[in-house]
Amino acid sequence: MLIARVVADIPRPGVRGLGEVLFARAAAVLMAVALLLGTAADASGGRLAPVQWRMVWSASTDGEAGGSNSDWEVPLHGASEQVLALATGDRGVRVHDARTGRLVRVQHLSSAPVAGVWVTSGTVVVLTGKRDDGEQRLQAFDAATGATLWRRPVQFLDPERVPGAGRYSGPRVVVTERGIVIAERRYEPLTLLSLDPRSGAAVARTTHERHCDLTAAGARSLLLLLDHCAGNRMRLSALDPSTLRAEWRRTMPSPARTFPDAHQLGDPFPVGLTVSGDGYAAAGDAFYAPDGRRLPTPRAAPRAAGSVRTPREAPPATGSVRGSRWSEPLFLSGEPGVLDRSVQSAPAFLTSLDPDTGRLHALPLDVPPGPATLAGTAPGKAFVLLGTRRAAAYTLTYGVPTGRELFDGVPLDAWPDACGLLSATDLRPIADGYTPSPATPARFGQRLPRPARCDWIPPTDDAPVVSLAVEWVSSSSATTRRIYAAETTAIKQGLAYDAATEDPYLLDYLLPTATGSRGAPEAVVGAGPVIVRLVSTSRSALRLLAPLVRDELLARYRLARPTPASLPQLRWSFPVDGHLEGAPTVSGDAVYAAGGGRVYAMDASSGLLRWSRAVSAYVSGPPQSAGDLVYAGETGIALHALDIRTGRPRWRYSSRDLGLHFLATRGRVILCAGSEIIALHAATGRRLWRFRTADSCAGSRPQQAGGTVYIADYAGIVHALDLATGRSRWSVRTGTDERTGPWVTPAGKVVYVAGADRRIRALDAVTGAQRWSTRLGAALTFAPLPAGAAVYVRSADYEMYALDARTGRKRWTALTGAVESALVLAAGQDRLYAVTAAGIISVFDTATGAEGWSTPLGGAVIVGPVVHRGVVYVSTAGGVVHALDGATGARRWRMDTGDAPEHDSITGNALTYANGLLYTGGGGNVYALRP
Repeated sequence: MLIARVVADIPRPGVRGLGEVLFARAAAVLMAVALLLGTAADASGGRLAPVQWRMVWSASTDGEAGGSNSDWEVPLHGASEQVLALATGDRGVRVHDARTGRLVRVQHLSSAPVAGVWVTSGTVVVLTGKRDDGEQRLQAFDAATGATLWRRPVQFLDPERVPGAGRYSGPRVVVTERGIVIAERRYEPLTLLSLDPRSGAAVARTTHERHCDLTAAGARSLLLLLDHCAGNRMRLSALDPSTLRAEWRRTMPSPARTFPDAHQLGDPFPVGLTVSGDGYAAAGDAFYAPDGRRLPTPRAAPRAAGSVRTPREAPPATGSVRGSRWSEPLFLSGEPGVLDRSVQSAPAFLTSLDPDTGRLHALPLDVPPGPATLAGTAPGKAFVLLGTRRAAAYTLTYGVPTGRELFDGVPLDAWPDACGLLSATDLRPIADGYTPSPATPARFGQRLPRPARCDWIPPTDDAPVVSLAVEWVSSSSATTRRIYAAETTAIKQGLAYDAATEDPYLLDYLLPTATGSRGAPEAVVGAGPVIVRLVSTSRSALRLLAPLVRDELLARYRLARPTPASLPQLRWSFPVDGHLEGAPTVSGDAVYAAGGGRVYAMDASSGLLRWSRAVSAYVSGPPQSAGDLVYAGETGIALHALDIRTGRPRWRYSSRDLGLHFLATRGRVILCAGSEIIALHAATGRRLWRFRTADSCAGSRPQQAGGTVYIADYAGIVHALDLATGRSRWSVRTGTDERTGPWVTPAGKVVYVAGADRRIRALDAVTGAQRWSTRLGAALTFAPLPAGAAVYVRSADYEMYALDARTGRKRWTALTGAVESALVLAAGQDRLYAVTAAGIISVFDTATGAEGWSTPLGGAVIVGPVVHRGVVYVSTAGGVVHALDGATGARRWRMDTGDAPEHDSITGNALTYANGLLYTGGGGNVYALRP
């Protein structure tokens, strides 16, 4: 039911106990019944009622805007009938005209970050400062002119519980038209301070009972306090914000959890409190009017006012116009049945309350709930943030209800048959013999005449199930386009997606799972007025079927098929069934990759799948091949060896201490397990030798040159071991800091070692004798790069050094910016290419260190530079691959691989040149690009 989602979205931290779960479920059922009764009553009454929220404007917010500050439970946005104010990412506040959306001004307030924003009585109130600063500043400026009205330092109540006293879990600042109420830190028990909105002067102060937990919420004219006291007593109070005197108090039923239990489990409050702008409150499963009346519910008759005090100035009982009895919206939330989804295409719903009957009334918006936030309300108006990039204003329209308002006015028989959007013939390339299993779930208590969901069941267990759901049908194609565009924008900002198949109607992406170790493949299609979602464990199946569903809908609604995207640099792409675990590796005529718990082998030229094998959900790092085997590791679990031709398992070596890195070479597999270096027979997995180190070597990558293996441990010791026997040839201790092992780079007869002791050493590869040692200005945090007669190295203070490879003498130095890239230097044709700052790559003359061109890339560099035939390749955050001219820095091309923005080089963005192609990964795809 819709309201189950509504209740789930009410901020209710710490729902953990069985009693509280039952409490929440009972509230959900009760509110659902209220919603349906409210809709039915309007439909039968034939009177004018709200029938639609119509968008009157939308405006860009220029990126980071709005949201909330979890430190103090305060909003970063506020709205009134005159203005909408939003915090920005550059320590300012954007002010928009609430009637037109026009940007009035950007107000820059101080060097401290904006921590809260409100609007009231023609005033914009702003909180600045960080939680750990000890003191914050509250200030106000005139909404019309931008003139500063007042500034005031504030200190907030410490959220940690004081022994013997209750906890306060509400907002540290509540802004109303009558007063700004602050929960102060300096007093115990809790002290509430009221400030005048226009002058900032303190006008009232009151203390709260010590043995009560407390939460709060504000309307335009009221401050509501909900306390849960010793003895499991619960009470709702309304205060005048200007005097902090109680207008009324109402004793509430005790919650399922007792007061001591709440503290023992760390729960801040057992019942949620939500208040509309005009003062109607939802507290648990009960609703209250601004004058304190408990509103009737479908299972409870109206009750007498009881202990309610008559307010001095009760707000009117309507929140809109034309005789409607509905309050301003209480909630903005998504459709039920999809509570476990982080991204949804079903629209967001605004839910209001009938102040006479307690019935709930919900109407859909033309946005998905995932990126939508209710920024504020006014009579008959609602302001919504669409992610962080746009804001929109809606006005409430009225008409004679038809009973289809929850469905955007769409007749139920307009919903297509989910099983009719695919056929057994469509699924035959996956497996022959799929059978449909239709389902007709109820929507808002009404059963659709056709199946809204269809699970296609395969004939055998080794073929994937395909699920197709019709998630929404809008009143127009334009409305669906707005919902679809908002959702896909949110997906691309936070999730990995298939950039190779994206078009204006279709997006294939990976939804995170609970463990985070795999991605759940899904595809969303928005064509005509319909939004459809496909789910399967196989991304190859989605890649085949989603375009067929798209084309079926386009044909039904007589829309043109999209023109395929032009990606001239793309040779082929292959989707794995989850996030790539490490970069794809190339060996001969094959490419190997791991993702979604499987290892894949693909033809390097065509991308055709040779085989795939399920290994484990926790495969970590890229697979390696050597001889007739492919190896894949599970950190802390096991190493798997698969047949290179068939993928059949050959052997498995288990170890709880297995590190991330291993090396397959010359009939041996070298790996680290805790403080042991182990060599396995490549063909059988039999242990050949082991060498114990002084400390763990789990973070070091084994490297081999000739018949020697080099590896470092966390004690800062570099070990050179005989590959055949494991006998130590030499060990050299270097400096170490915070369990950081040294970087080791073998280069012919020399091994270069860069350590946290600020030294780079050149060691004889045979004896370990030190040829030279040079101390630099800071710890060395990247591997040395030997090239020609020089060795290049970067330090933690962003200095780049060119050292003489024979003597260690400094040739030149260059100061660069902070970088996060795993590989920050590359040399070629008398040039040194370096990431010199976040998102900037520069070139230096290798002889003099003189800087040449410098090119900004628009995102933090994750991998690169990689140089081939005069072209520099770099991958930036989100998996965007850039090709730059090595001589001029001019961009030749760029391609978005669809990787999630937070992913780093371990997730598959490495760049490998082989077979005349450039191989990389991103968005769960393996890509082969034409260089």
